[in-house]
Amino acid sequence: MACRYVLSSQHRPDISPTERTHKVIAVVNKMVSMMEGVIQEVDQVDQKQKNIAGALAFWMANASELLNFIKQDRDLSRITLDAQDILAHLVQMAFKYLVHCLQSELNNCMPAFLDDPEENSLQRPKIDDVLHTLTGAMSLLRRCRVNAALTIQLFSQLFHFINMWLFNRLVTDPDSGLCSHYWGAIVRQQLGHIEAWAEKQGLELAADCHLSRIVQATTLLTMDKYAPDDIPNINSTCFKLNSLQLQALLQNYHCAPDEPFIPTELIENVVAVAENTADELARSDGRDVQLEEDPDLQLPFLLPEDGYSCDVVRNIPNGLQEFLDPLCQRGFCRLIPHARSPGTWTIHFEGADNESHLVRENTELAQPLRKEPEVITVTLKKQNGMGLSIVAAKVGAQESHPSPPDHGSAWSGLVGQVFCCLHGQCLFSSASGEGSVLCVRSHCDTGRSLRDKLLL
Repeated sequence: MACRYVLSSQHRPDISPTERTHKVIAVVNKMVSMMEGVIQEVDQVDQKQKNIAGALAFWMANASELLNFIKQDRDLSRITLDAQDILAHLVQMAFKYLVHCLQSELNNCMPAFLDDPEENSLQRPKIDDVLHTLTGAMSLLRRCRVNAALTIQLFSQLFHFINMWLFNRLVTDPDSGLCSHYWGAIVRQQLGHIEAWAEKQGLELAADCHLSRIVQATTLLTMDKYAPDDIPNINSTCFKLNSLQLQALLQNYHCAPDEPFIPTELIENVVAVAENTADELARSDGRDVQLEEDPDLQLPFLLPEDGYSCDVVRNIPNGLQEFLDPLCQRGFCRLIPHARSPGTWTIHFEGADNESHLVRENTELAQPLRKEPEVITVTLKKQNGMGLSIVAAKVGAQESHPSPPDHGSAWSGLVGQVFCCLHGQCLFSSASGEGSVLCVRSHCDTGRSLRDKLLL
């Protein structure tokens, strides 16, 4: 807002366009410099402090939002190229620091996957501790309104960390006894809790991809591998594992007392097939064939192109004016109302349809005031999960609209309250006693439908 104001003729009408451009560049560079100092300072703080993850998530979200604003703005984008490069680097650095911070928290809980149910130790971490860490990370990212694409990339890193930590312990410590049917079943069961959590968050694809090697390793430990007929099934099921990894898992396998030994010929045949399939695929992708999983996920960091807050925010967000009031009172800034503003934050973006905004605005001004609240019907159809794989919402054109409730009805007592939640996430809430009636229909797994009306 400050940059757009400096660009406008309302700010210092007497200065030249060149001076105006220099002032805008100075404003942007000042903001970027402050963000750079904060992010670098946060990284130098003791990683054990609980608030470091929150600070990194906060500044990563704000830096990415600011970068999107100036990058998409049709005027600012051409004069802030240096600032854009610095901001892109800052987002990546904040992401890297946040990943390390969350991996450190996760590392303390990882022994939970190797918790022997027969020992019942109260001091060892439990799988609930791992889930609590993941849930805390997701809550933090949502609270800071981190872009969904960044959230997916971050959890891909965390799932890879779980995969790497467990897999490397299986293949590098032959004397641990972990390469056995018993431990394969235990680890697979614990991984099932992670997969279930990921599905609820809409992260099932990321989990399936980055947990695949440890999942296939546990499958190998628990499947039949004693006869030549088992070879095709092993290679088709464990296709992600290369020849070195298959050889280590099979040669280090600890048979149970009532379990037959794995024939040496079977191991050789399984390894030979993997050399011609998984190994060749790895080499064609430019990857080395190695025993251990790489600690770092070899994927480039990608800045999201869309999905930012400005795409969904309309008008002045709640709390913004209250936040700026102390600054206005001290003379640091002032708010200039724009009576005919369409309320969109992307109006100055490259390719924005400004004419449609003006047409819509003039149409709304020409319409007489409605005596009754407008009825809007929203249909939500749940498929697999509610998180980042968000459900589709559409207006039910064929539905008959119910009559709005009376102001004196019982519903009016709910004004100002959250009234629709799925999986603990608020979908809609009311903020005042005037407005329109919102009808929500939620199609649940049980086949039942819920329709409620509320006067907003």
